[in-house]
This record gives sequence, structure tokens and C-alpha cells, in this order.
Amino acid sequence: FSSISKNKRGKQAPFETRVEMCNLLIKNVPKVTVSEVERICFEKAAAGLNEEQKSKVRVGTADILAMLTTNEPNVEFTWALGADTFLDLASGKWRRTDEVFELVGHRMVVFKRLFEGTDLGKRKINDGKNYEQDHDKLLRESAEKWSKLDEDGNPTIRIVSIPSLTDASSSTVRKTSDEIKLQELLT
Repeated sequence: FSSISKNKRGKQAPFETRVEMCNLLIKNVPKVTVSEVERICFEKAAAGLNEEQKSKVRVGTADILAMLTTNEPNVEFTWALGADTFLDLASGKWRRTDEVFELVGHRMVVFKRLFEGTDLGKRKINDGKNYEQDHDKLLRESAEKWSKLDEDGNPTIRIVSIPSLTDASSSTVRKTSDEIKLQELLT
């Protein structure tokens, strides 16, 4: 099956390879597992279809979240995602944006990439523009727009800066099926 995103369709490593890479990434992280819910959701959507019809089935984030919330009605899911992905979602670039926010109760942890030492940080030095400041402002404004208040009065969307994140983009990681290159990108 293929990605719902036209930019990713046909450019990703096979699903099984991506699952294997994720398992390698988290193998030493306690209490974290890799789910194949995307495959399961696709199989449910494609059940009973012929191969040509299956090739046209697209499973997106909203479909996956709908399945998870239906299967686990007593779980309050929180979605963890990178800042760039969050900004794309918050700006409406995703299909069914509103539904994605609703399905997770607007509960999200957004991981902000630190720009220092990255290509974007170097660009800031070269042309004098403060990309990090602009990015942070847009991120804060988007989080404020979409966040709700939880029962304690705290915003449901939290932005977290983690200095251990690498400069590797998810797009670059998705394009590689070379385990050695993947390890270099992520360390």
C-alpha cells in the first residue's frame, strides 16, 4: 500500500522496511513498541477489493486515529509529532485536519528541532534573517490556535525542545533503506 501524500507516494521504502528501521531505532527504549496499525487499517479498508481497487485505497492519519479510538474507546491518545509536521497539519495542508485534532482531543506533544548547528541555523548567519525566531513564533501561534484547555486549565498542545534531536529530516530517513546510513543520520 502507499502513502496518502502525493509527495511521498512511490518514494518511501516498503512498509516492512520502515517497520524494521523503526524497530532498530527504538530497540533500547523501554516500554516503546512499533505498531503496524497503518497496515491493519489498510487491510480493513481494502478487504474484499480486487488488486486494481486496492491500489487506489489511501489510508491517512485520520483513518488510523479513527480506528485506534474506535478499538480503544477508553484511551485518551496523545499524538507526538515534529514541529514541521505539526505546522503542516495546523495550516490545513492535511486531508481532514479538523478531524485529526478532534480524534486526539487536541492532545499533542510537538517536538521542536533546535536550529543551532543545523543547515537552517547556518543560513540564519549567512543572510541575517532569524529563521528560528520566525519558526518559533509560527509554532506558538499555531499551537495557541488549535489547543484546548485540559481539566487543569493547561493547554492540550505542548511544545517540547529536545537538544538530542539530530538534523536528519524524516523525509531523508524515509528515503533510505541502508541501515548504516540510517544509523549515521540518527546519531
